Amino acid sequence: MKEVFVGIDFGGTRIKIGLVGESKILEDLNLEASAEQHFEHRLNEVATEIRRLLARGDYRITGMGFAFPGIVNFYEGKILSRYVKYPGAENTDLRAWANEHFGVPAVVENDARAALVGEWKHGAGVGSTDLVLVTLGTGVGTGALVNGALLRGKNFLGGNLGGHMTINVDGEVCNCGNIGCVESEGSTWALKRMAELSPDFSSSKLAGLDLIDFKALFELAEAGDPLAVKLRDRCLKVWSLCVINLIHAYDPGKVIVGGGIMKSSHIILPYIRQMIGRHSWITPADVKLVAAARPEHAGILGVYELLKQTES
Repeated sequence: MKEVFVGIDFGGTRIKIGLVGESKILEDLNLEASAEQHFEHRLNEVATEIRRLLARGDYRITGMGFAFPGIVNFYEGKILSRYVKYPGAENTDLRAWANEHFGVPAVVENDARAALVGEWKHGAGVGSTDLVLVTLGTGVGTGALVNGALLRGKNFLGGNLGGHMTINVDGEVCNCGNIGCVESEGSTWALKRMAELSPDFSSSKLAGLDLIDFKALFELAEAGDPLAVKLRDRCLKVWSLCVINLIHAYDPGKVIVGGGIMKSSHIILPYIRQMIGRHSWITPADVKLVAAARPEHAGILGVYELLKQTES
């Protein structure tokens, strides 16, 4: 019987579940987030899918980890913030749940912080001591490693709120309550609103889409749709300013950029490098800017590493 760790990464669009053995992903699957449903209901479905994964082989669970998109007290395993999705998550004791349903110890960590650890140990950050991770997608997540230590802070905000830095003082109120955040100015959930507010929306091919996401935006921009070009370039500027702010805050040797949007990394990374050269206190040569190497599994591998740390 092979001993495995189970990692669950709760995203805004998908829930990723993976079995890890000897630092390798052995089995995995994705679920629709259906994040409007109560968290307990989603956990019941997660438990069912975990058992299905275990049935694929002769596996025995030895530990579990949860990567969650909110502020997390890692040491007590508590979700501290009420997230805009997964209602009731902040009232759920995930370590108790793991023990009750599977009889194993568990860790809980912020999803971006977990992804940073996963990239640090198994991806684009291997060998680094000073890292910043930015994930671009449904929201904007960030994490920071400083002098080889994962940054958490007194209230567990450390490194995590790069997506909620104000970059537009005249901007919309974000779903977090702050004004003009990176996330409310350049994330998937904000894209539809930004497009519809434009006077050019009705004449754009974006108006005919059932779903306005970055895949469609980049494709239409490449085809020359004027509004798509305008929104794409604005988001590129927003992401660049986010990265520059994080560089100034944490002075990393490397910045890792992940998320589904990075299928357009050939456009995104050169733009950000150019902006660093124009607007940062350092030059592009002073910090490496790279795409995430483990975008699908970094969060799962991260909580796997964190549980190992607690047991050592």
